[in-house]
Amino acid sequence: MDLRDLLSVLRARWIVIVAATLLGGLLALGLSLLTTPIYQSRVQFYVTVAAGDSAAAAYQGSLGAQQRVQSYAVLVKSTDITQQVVNAAGANLTAGQVASKTAATADADTVLLDVAVTDSDPQRALELASGFGEVLPQAINRIETPDGGGPALAKLTVVNPPALPTDPVAPKTEQNVAIGIVLGVLSGIGIAVLIAALDRRVKSKEQLETITGKPVVGSIPFRKNEDKAEGAEHIVPFREGHSPAAESFRRLRTNLQFLNVDNPPRVFLLTSSVAMEGKSETSINLSLAIAEAGNRVLLIEADLRRPLVVNYMSMPDNVGLTNILSGQAEFADVVQETRHEGVDLLACGPLPPNPSELLASDVARELLDDLRRTYDYVIIDSPPLLPVTDGAVLARITDGALLVVRSNRTTSDQVAQAVDILEKADAKLLGLVTVANKPAKKGLTGYYDSYYYSSKTSSMSEQA
Repeated sequence: MDLRDLLSVLRARWIVIVAATLLGGLLALGLSLLTTPIYQSRVQFYVTVAAGDSAAAAYQGSLGAQQRVQSYAVLVKSTDITQQVVNAAGANLTAGQVASKTAATADADTVLLDVAVTDSDPQRALELASGFGEVLPQAINRIETPDGGGPALAKLTVVNPPALPTDPVAPKTEQNVAIGIVLGVLSGIGIAVLIAALDRRVKSKEQLETITGKPVVGSIPFRKNEDKAEGAEHIVPFREGHSPAAESFRRLRTNLQFLNVDNPPRVFLLTSSVAMEGKSETSINLSLAIAEAGNRVLLIEADLRRPLVVNYMSMPDNVGLTNILSGQAEFADVVQETRHEGVDLLACGPLPPNPSELLASDVARELLDDLRRTYDYVIIDSPPLLPVTDGAVLARITDGALLVVRSNRTTSDQVAQAVDILEKADAKLLGLVTVANKPAKKGLTGYYDSYYYSSKTSSMSEQA
């Protein structure tokens, strides 16, 4: 994933990033508000060592003080010292508890010793720090006094006495919120990238061409007004101007001519990986676009399980392709003229119990050979490839197939499987047509399984 892809992912998933950022900041704020405030009281000591009056003696005394201050920092948390502090402060704590609340620091380059006591009670923190200010100098005086008596070799002097703390040292709410926001941003970016990595839907032309090794010959925009209305015909109004949808189908019409300049495909089918990808709409509008150029076009509804073309075009479907394939009628008896100039329709007819067998019959092959001589173009709308084998069977006896892919819905695995099905059926894949889609919604994949069954209950036997 390069920088451009990353920016595209972040732009598409900005809501996730914003939500994670807000959540991180709110969690940090909540934890800070729920955390018990901690106060700190500090006392600072100055270490001196007895030395002579000469400069050399003074220097040696300074080195001795620096060496001692490190040892004193360790002694601060000793059991003996902390127990004396408990007694001096009158605190209801153990020596170990006082040690856990105490921190002693000494800079190696100075003779200063800092003792800090933290507690949830500011008054108790002050009392414990005052206890160290009282106990520690006395303890050091005893330790540094020679066994034979005399003055102590070193002493501690309080230079900064403890004060009652008014502001807590923890939690640091502003700092915690800032850290929470930063972690939220990073988490949001990570989640967005992870979602993009796990998202197998096809999103770009380049991705599709890489998967299939075939060109994208058409890109159909999402037509909000037409596609949104339930029961809409989904037919592009070519005569009403140069809409983006109309121009996209005209470009598709032109691109088909360049697939094979000397012998462009004239009998081809449109199929898809799964249902609800827009193949029926694409079949209809491509037929209208080709007829607009002065060609005579036959549109065949070969989806013998769940036909939609007749509904989109508001045409009767009592008779059609299945009557011809079953030997019950001739083509001239069932073909219908549509209200669109240059476009005839061969409806599917009564739904048969054996669609694949009918489409794989010699009658189907002979029918397409005859239609090739009658029409300039024959466009076949077939079922999707993954649920049933009808499309692959029919593609073998045509000039090839156009695979319709609805972007941001169809997965790369589904496209790859569809291409593999066509290859195994020895059918030619001419190219791909992408159909733009709104953000995917839950429940769309359920139609995939239901495709095996038709909403119609009629059968050929019932028609007989």
